[in-house]
Amino acid sequence: MTRRVLVTRTAEDCRHLQELVEESDIVIESWPVLRFEPVEHAKQWRHAVEALACACDRGQEARLLLASPRAPHPLCEQAPRHGGGPILGLPAAAVGRTTARAAVEVGLRVAVTGPGTGAGLATELTTCFTEPGLFVFPCGIDHRRELPDALRVAGHTVIELQVYRMDRLPPAALPAPVEEISAVVLTSPRSTRYYVENLGGRPLDCPHIALGPTTRDAARTLGIECRIPARPEMEALAEELCTI
Repeated sequence: MTRRVLVTRTAEDCRHLQELVEESDIVIESWPVLRFEPVEHAKQWRHAVEALACACDRGQEARLLLASPRAPHPLCEQAPRHGGGPILGLPAAAVGRTTARAAVEVGLRVAVTGPGTGAGLATELTTCFTEPGLFVFPCGIDHRRELPDALRVAGHTVIELQVYRMDRLPPAALPAPVEEISAVVLTSPRSTRYYVENLGGRPLDCPHIALGPTTRDAARTLGIECRIPARPEMEALAEELCTI
């Protein structure tokens, strides 16, 4: 029997998850409450390029920090306009395999693939790299703070470079969820809030799964109890969906 799972991401973002559950008769229904939009800040690019040049002059190690699969493409698209080639040449540390895969697809070199949470990657990096280093962090305008903040506390310099934003998709642009949804996957605190608002404050009557503890806690404040995968990875989410 086919089971339909609503995921608060775009169809493109859901592509890999659909591939993972293909043999389990699960159909992923994309319901993107947020839409991607690249942003470009010449001043931030200039600061990042200058900071990297200074780090190299001091003999300080520098790395690229990637926390989202949405960051690599706009980073690579914008870099040539701002002399950012040296940034693209940095070894990258990525949050989870999905982000690492997106980085490799655009030609970036991933040296460290951490667990699927910012806090997990921060722990791995601060254990491996004890000397203060520079991290160039291409990110969204609204991004989680645990990864850059943990690295700064450990003595590293993190240069934030905003290359995209996630804006709310107007509720009228979303179709009504299809009938007989077996489960809902909530992908971030913001998407959880908009999911509830778009449904008039009445979440669907089915199991809900959050990608991680931060989203689970945000959902709980809105009255939704969520399960979370055993590991913060798409593969573990696919395994969880197969149990519904």
